[in-house]
Amino acid sequence: MVMSVIEERKIVMNSPGPVNQILDFYKKLERNPEYEWVKWSKVRKRFTIKNANAFFIGVMLDQGQTAERAWDGGEHMVDNHFKGKRNFWKSVAATHRSTIRKICQKGYDETSYASVFCFNKFPIWLRNASDKMLNDYKGDPRNIWNVTSENVNEIYIRFKSFDGIGDALSKMAQFILVRNYGIAGGIENRSNMSVKPDELVRRVLFRSGISTSNKIRESIEALENLHLPSPADFDAAAWIIGREYCLKNKPKCYSCPILVSCQYGKRHNQANSADAKSRGAPRSVE
Repeated sequence: MVMSVIEERKIVMNSPGPVNQILDFYKKLERNPEYEWVKWSKVRKRFTIKNANAFFIGVMLDQGQTAERAWDGGEHMVDNHFKGKRNFWKSVAATHRSTIRKICQKGYDETSYASVFCFNKFPIWLRNASDKMLNDYKGDPRNIWNVTSENVNEIYIRFKSFDGIGDALSKMAQFILVRNYGIAGGIENRSNMSVKPDELVRRVLFRSGISTSNKIRESIEALENLHLPSPADFDAAAWIIGREYCLKNKPKCYSCPILVSCQYGKRHNQANSADAKSRGAPRSVE
């Protein structure tokens, strides 16, 4: 009996194969100094007000562009703009909206702070964030994540209440704060968070067969059914696979760490092998 692709995916989704391989890949990343950011901090690290402001803006900017550019953008904005004697957010709130727009869209290095996707939206989000930051958090982003271990999910809820920061970015911010800075109990909350279903992670979930679709709802349902011991670890590993191996076009299946259990990877490699044979592989000379 020939199984359909959907039936095949359902079988794989109920199999621990790709899930375990992704978690095993995390363990390798954890030992690699080039991926220091995936490790859990053993101590509670503190933010200065300046670094906290840069972090918050970096979260807002981390959509439609590289993470590196987003974090650099947050630092650059705090270092170069809204630097009056006032609190940073008071300075933003006191600046005319047209000036905020010019600053955001001019950016630096001849590129706007935000991606094309939110080129016109980001200035509005930033101005709205200033009001909320002043009214709800006394002009200090550190108050957003100043919560007890039992209330770790409050970090996610608070970030998500800001314009321009959706589900995936809120989860990302929560992951970074809890994992990398030991905030809200740090590693003791390892199991109390959920994977952020961004485009890279969803692609890996779908192609590996963990999810039957690359849509957000189906991806979330598939992840909830896994009952992961550490969603942040799975998220980090899946994100790196999506960024470095499981590319949208021309995926590097041949070197992917989950190739053995990935249905897409197997088919992709088989197709490439068949194509090479059809073109006629060169004969070896003995």
